Amino acid sequence: MKHSLFLAGRAFLHYRGRSITIVLCLTLTLWLPITVRFVLQQFQEEVSARAFSTPLVIGAPGSRVDLVLHTLYLQSPPPATTTMSEADYITATGFATAIPVNSQYRTQGHGNVDGVPIVGTTADYFEFRNLQPRDGTLPLLLGDCVVGAAAARHLQLHVGDFILSASRNTFDIAGEYPLRMQVTGILQATHTPDDDVVFTDLRTTWVIAGIGHGHQSVTQPGIDPNLLLESSPDGVTASAGVLPYTEINADNIDSFHFHGDAASFPITTIIAVPASDRDRILLLGRYAAARTSAQCLKPPEVIGELMMVVLRVEQLVWISSALAVTVTVLMLGLVLFLSLRLRAVELHTMYCLGCSRGIIVQMAAGELLLMVTSATALALVAARASLYLSSEYLRSFLF
Repeated sequence: MKHSLFLAGRAFLHYRGRSITIVLCLTLTLWLPITVRFVLQQFQEEVSARAFSTPLVIGAPGSRVDLVLHTLYLQSPPPATTTMSEADYITATGFATAIPVNSQYRTQGHGNVDGVPIVGTTADYFEFRNLQPRDGTLPLLLGDCVVGAAAARHLQLHVGDFILSASRNTFDIAGEYPLRMQVTGILQATHTPDDDVVFTDLRTTWVIAGIGHGHQSVTQPGIDPNLLLESSPDGVTASAGVLPYTEINADNIDSFHFHGDAASFPITTIIAVPASDRDRILLLGRYAAARTSAQCLKPPEVIGELMMVVLRVEQLVWISSALAVTVTVLMLGLVLFLSLRLRAVELHTMYCLGCSRGIIVQMAAGELLLMVTSATALALVAARASLYLSSEYLRSFLF
């Protein structure tokens, strides 16, 4: 057998043009199903790990999948908004710690660099996801923000830099004013979706929404009279010329205030962290039986439904790949048959020199084995390289 493999190797190198062509054809045929398998495996592992680490997700009624993906990945637009009253209700039950999240806005892009999501939340989120600053500190004041490792690299941000929020509607000139936020920290890389966003305080996102604002005092001495519509002992009425501040700093932070009841302020989702399985079941029961203003979801269950759809897609890919492999094998058989016919004189000479027919068959099988092994190795390397180069793009494309 050793001699047969030696002869097969020499023939493989001698007919290098034919060998390279066959190996490349086999590589391309095997590359697609192997890459799909690797991509779906990584997708399933990442999604499942994130889902199982999130006990319960609570949000406005609507698409269950959209709500869970928005909560886990923080990239897709929220299907609908709920209010802080829902988080207050969860806290009041005593069954779980409520972590409100408000992710409706993005930062402004510049040049060919797109903006990233702005996520407003509380300090509990950083503890829950085990997020620690690599440089600087977590947000301490209104208008502060901390940037994920990948987002900081993408936007070329450092501690002390400033970043602007983007309006949701470019043509709404009376809409939200862009807020200039200061970067107080850069988070350590966690290789999760938290690396790709900008975190800030909930109240800062409400300032972006226009619910809270600060502006120059209209009662101070020396105020421009053109900014006042009416002045009386009971108070003053300011005109639209008194613009809100678009940056929060030490000089104006005391002037910022919010209009309305805090319980009615918008949030996009809530992560509920029960203290025990009993509390989790009781909270699920509350929402299933009597709470209609929101839905309470178990992320692993919803992601499991999503994975069933993904597996159906994988089955279609495998069927199409099997057909392609079948066609390639038939073509390979034809090429080898014609090759042996062309080498008939060579093989007859080997037979006359004392090679048995068994040795000749083993040599042909050895050539085929070398081609298939080389193609499989190249396909595995190409699939791993494709997965490495496209993992970030696939995550952003899917979510």
